[in-house]
Amino acid sequence: MPQFGLLYVGEPQFSSEEEGQDNYQRYMAWLNGLGDAAVNRGIPMGPPTRVDASGVSSDDRADRLTGLTIVEAEDMAAAIEIAKRCPYIEVAALDVVQIFEMTL
Repeated sequence: MPQFGLLYVGEPQFSSEEEGQDNYQRYMAWLNGLGDAAVNRGIPMGPPTRVDASGVSSDDRADRLTGLTIVEAEDMAAAIEIAKRCPYIEVAALDVVQIFEMTL
């Protein structure tokens, strides 16, 4: 079955600690509800350091990648439906990408 990355974009902003806890509880319920569809339940990520031909820079952008969950789904439409049920989208964004096997 195809795999898809749910890329967590941005830092969630909550109006209170209670709101953050509520979102987290609903997020964990959503994540646990994925069952076998969750190939990798989550990979949190810290601020990036960019390395390119011009050098190295630290740029903690508001739209940075903050985590990744890998799921299996029939197709992109099914992966998007999984993402649409994630409470994270109430406070930030998810990018959904298909993961392809690299062949040499």
